[in-house]
Amino acid sequence: MDTRKTSDADRFGALVGWTHENLGDRVVLKVQSTRKHALTKDEVPDEFRYFMTKNQAVVLANYLYSISDRLPQPRRRWRWFR
Repeated sequence: MDTRKTSDADRFGALVGWTHENLGDRVVLKVQSTRKHALTKDEVPDEFRYFMTKNQAVVLANYLYSISDRLPQPRRRWRWFR
């Protein structure tokens, strides 16, 4: 375990990707970020995993919608004939 203290500058990065794993009533959100403008082919982005309930995921999603001044996309109803 690394016990060095990190500054706020060390924690800053750009979001470059994310995925999730559905665990029933819980979710693992995997977030990838990098501190560099471009990565070489040998470098990999930093990856963080967040374990949360689906209710926490909804709260996070609603928060992100609210700060982006966007609304969630309405669900499309699938039809046999379009």
